[in-house]
Amino acid sequence: MKDGYWLVGFQYEVTGTLYSLGRIPQCKVAMLKHLQPGAKILIAGVGHGTEAIEASKLGVHVTAVDLSRTMLDHLQKRIDKFRPPTPVRIVHDDIFNVKEFEQYDMVIGNFFLNVFGEDTVPKVAQHLSALVKPGGHLVVGDFMLPEKGWRGWLQRLNWYLAISIYAATTEAVLHPVWNYAGLVEGTGCKVQEIQYFRILGLKLYWSIRGKKPG
Repeated sequence: MKDGYWLVGFQYEVTGTLYSLGRIPQCKVAMLKHLQPGAKILIAGVGHGTEAIEASKLGVHVTAVDLSRTMLDHLQKRIDKFRPPTPVRIVHDDIFNVKEFEQYDMVIGNFFLNVFGEDTVPKVAQHLSALVKPGGHLVVGDFMLPEKGWRGWLQRLNWYLAISIYAATTEAVLHPVWNYAGLVEGTGCKVQEIQYFRILGLKLYWSIRGKKPG
């Protein structure tokens, strides 16, 4: 199984935190507040597992999926370090091979959909939605869709600086910022909440929570 992050995976969490001045980790955990102890969540492209660890602390049953063995090794190190109270189930596989349909109260794809090209990204979003229980939540946190005017140019700069590095060092695809709220709505989940994360007043990241019809 090919590991696209073997070269840069070791520094993924640190550089993301520094690059965003801490906003990316905040974005990743923003919607966990809607979970109750005993709930089941799946995190696609879990990486180093910021939201997996925090969800476990809430008594939530976590399934953490990633194609990168490097990323999962770092997640395991964090689990060993923090010893979260609820076990985290680790799945080393392509998300399309996870077929536990309608089993999860929440499915999270934070900074995950942005690695896919235009033809693939709606298929991934649709698959994530299929894993959500009726009445459950699909959550996507990512780079902000550029607004009009000068703010949009700064938002694009923030995105293209990041994706240029990862497109050169991983299998991520170089592309414009996707409309993640539109992708959530396109799966049939109705957007219930959007939380923005700003630097100097500029929206740079957003967390979107959609609800699947019950």
